Amino acid sequence: MPDCKLPHPEGSVAWLDTLLATEQDYLQFYQPLFGWTGEADPADTETRYAVQQVHGKPVAGIGHMAEEHPMMPWTGYFSVRDAEATVARIPELGGTVICEAMNAGDMGRFAHGIDPGGAAFGMWQALSFAGFQVYGEPGCLAWLELVTTEGKASADFYGALFGAEVQAMEEMPDSYWTLHIGGEPRAGIFRVDEVEKPHWRPYFQVADVDITVAAALGAGAHVTEPVADTPFGRMAGLTDPSGVEIKLVVPPPGM
Repeated sequence: MPDCKLPHPEGSVAWLDTLLATEQDYLQFYQPLFGWTGEADPADTETRYAVQQVHGKPVAGIGHMAEEHPMMPWTGYFSVRDAEATVARIPELGGTVICEAMNAGDMGRFAHGIDPGGAAFGMWQALSFAGFQVYGEPGCLAWLELVTTEGKASADFYGALFGAEVQAMEEMPDSYWTLHIGGEPRAGIFRVDEVEKPHWRPYFQVADVDITVAAALGAGAHVTEPVADTPFGRMAGLTDPSGVEIKLVVPPPGM
């Protein structure tokens, strides 16, 4: 189980979470699916936020959102050194601030924005909590990908905001771009012709895609993309019981 190099470099994905109206139901869906453990802090009566762990190390968060508020699907948080300074640049680049920088206890500071294409994203300024701590293990985030009709314009927005190098994928130069930090790809931008609402979607690594899909279907999920072998591993697409999109992947050896 490889540990992440912490702190996460600025501009890389550092955390992932979701806030849902039926928080306990979602613990019951995701924990068996990915082998997660972790319960809500009893003192947190508002969001009942539960940090999920793999082998005792944090990988993602699930919380509760009151039904009168819109559900927050899986959201990736990009590492920033100064949340206020980053938030101030969002309108300058054509985006919208939806949550100014604020404290998450002594763990860090977070903020939320919407890119010019309409996709929501998060920012995380680490204090005592760096973010997820492991990768390359079933139950961990393997990749984060924006699905949008804006394509290169969205890639350029994130590149400018987070200081990432934007590279077109050689196999899909007109429809896929990657954000590179320190020479390493950290997230992807996928241009599509149509999408109901632009959004970031997580790829969760699993031990066996076929078995995980069968388990997810039994727990109320729906298949959006059947299991298939790709150059980037064996994959499938699902929506969880609320309709939130996720992807499953077994990466090829060495990737």
